Amino acid sequence: MDTEVISIRVRRGTTEQLKKAGINPREYVEDIAWKANAKRVLLELKEIIKTSKPSKAGFAVKSIREDRNEAH
Repeated sequence: MDTEVISIRVRRGTTEQLKKAGINPREYVEDIAWKANAKRVLLELKEIIKTSKPSKAGFAVKSIREDRNEAH
């Protein structure tokens, strides 16, 4: 696993408060990054859905019937 170093300054006592609260700063930052990325991806998907044309009426029914017929 590749790693990078992030260095930040916080008020004195902050790291002690985090320890007492059971918060691992590394895991916390990684979680925030994961959530931020997931939010970005969801926003991109929403844009794609907005700009996509709806399927023609009856398309879903036709597709399901085709799939059922091919299965037998």
